[in-house]
Amino acid sequence: MNTRERQALVLPAPSHGQARDQKGSVLVEFAFILPVLLMLLFGVVYFSVALYNKTVLTMATREGARAGVLYDADGNNTANAVNAALPLCSSVISFGSDATPVPQASVSGDILTVTASGNYTGFYIFSGLTTSAQTSMRLE
Repeated sequence: MNTRERQALVLPAPSHGQARDQKGSVLVEFAFILPVLLMLLFGVVYFSVALYNKTVLTMATREGARAGVLYDADGNNTANAVNAALPLCSSVISFGSDATPVPQASVSGDILTVTASGNYTGFYIFSGLTTSAQTSMRLE
């Protein structure tokens, strides 16, 4: 290819009038895309916090069940389970209310079951999600 053919392939730069006419188009496109990007961002944050809350409740019920299944001569297995799970339940994240999930324990035969559930008050669109966890272990 010679230099004359290369020059023919290069597109001419827009004139001064054309560049000025397109000056606000980037702003308009950004205004259309911004709400979608914000919804995606807040959705990721909301889902991450909900997943964290579920993990915390699962860890709290496991810790409560571990503490509750240990031999206790007084028979306070359910009280021991609730007392062990309660501090972990207080680390649940909630936007707007102070609704700490309260763990509950019950014994059926030789199985101790610890449950905890709480309402997650998030953003207006996503509020009202209930997260819960349950762990069962055999008494020693």
